[in-house]
Amino acid sequence: MKYLATIIVAVAIGLIGTIAASTQTNLTSPAGGVAPSTSMVYDPPAGVVPYFPASPFSQKIPNPPTVNPKSAAWVAALGDFSLGRMAANNAANILRDHGEPIYLNRAGANEPVKIHCTSKYGHIPCNVEGLTVYVDPREIPQHGDAPGEDDHLVLIDAPAGYEYDFWVVHEWPPRDGVLTVNWGGRCALSGNGFTNPSYTGPHWNSGCGATASGTPVSMGIIRAKDLLAAITAGGALPQALAVAVECPGKGEPLPAPFYGSGDGQCPGNAPEGSRMYLAMHDADVNGLSAAPLVKVILRTLDEDHYGAFVIDTGGKQPGIQLQTEADSTYTAWGLPGPWLTQIAPEAAREGLPGAGFMFNNRYLFQLPIPPSVGAAMRFL
Repeated sequence: MKYLATIIVAVAIGLIGTIAASTQTNLTSPAGGVAPSTSMVYDPPAGVVPYFPASPFSQKIPNPPTVNPKSAAWVAALGDFSLGRMAANNAANILRDHGEPIYLNRAGANEPVKIHCTSKYGHIPCNVEGLTVYVDPREIPQHGDAPGEDDHLVLIDAPAGYEYDFWVVHEWPPRDGVLTVNWGGRCALSGNGFTNPSYTGPHWNSGCGATASGTPVSMGIIRAKDLLAAITAGGALPQALAVAVECPGKGEPLPAPFYGSGDGQCPGNAPEGSRMYLAMHDADVNGLSAAPLVKVILRTLDEDHYGAFVIDTGGKQPGIQLQTEADSTYTAWGLPGPWLTQIAPEAAREGLPGAGFMFNNRYLFQLPIPPSVGAAMRFL
């Protein structure tokens, strides 16, 4: 997991997006650019995001935004943004990669395994028990700081139109044709990312994804290709950012259009599913004294774009933690990891602290932000 918020770009299918100078389409559309199922690598073109256009992550900040009455308290609970606690979390060592690994579910090409779940995910049952997916032993699940810490694995089946999310992969590679996980979910890529047909309980967010809020893992993560395109174009990322916070709020009901369980452990803090934004516009961000990479993140957060959604607990770290793709999405197939080979050198060129080496054994670089940014953060 990483620091700060997310980005969203809302563009009709077939129109040219203003962000990252690319066409934003759904992964299942003909223009989606997803490699055929026989390809090895999940690597859609810049600007292609899952669950578009139904996803809340693909909707811009309302104009004008309605600030939540609890916004000031929620922002204060995040920590002091003037400290510049903003870091991209993507370890150089693929065996300790905290990014999100996403692979293609290649029917007929990879090894078939049956899914076995050992638990519910809070109140959400596993909706993939006994289903068959296709894996390759070269694929690398996420590895946290301790056993059982998320350990996500994501499989995208574009031809069938599903994303499979797994939380805590028990053994890799799978043994005896069984993929054992704590929990698994399946989300329809043609939907909004919040439909679990196995759940009919009282929580309006049915949660088909393996984040604490129930959102799909692929939703709101930063891809290196999108980040580089936005730096070049002087734009923003193509969807809202998915962020984790140190301790989400507890018992905070969130009516639509907020997406998330509203669960957490800390009363008085921003709950899972809450949405934040930067009360600035692109022109304000462009005038800040900040590195180009940092400005991409800030433009994504601002009122002209998408803001960020709280989707998970981030451990004992202040601020907000950005979610990125894992380099292992590429290095598993012998390709260079773009975060280590492209983003880290870009960070070094921009003079960002820590660029080119691991920070606290997990961060490639820190993203210092101007003090005025913390004062301009708001929650809807």
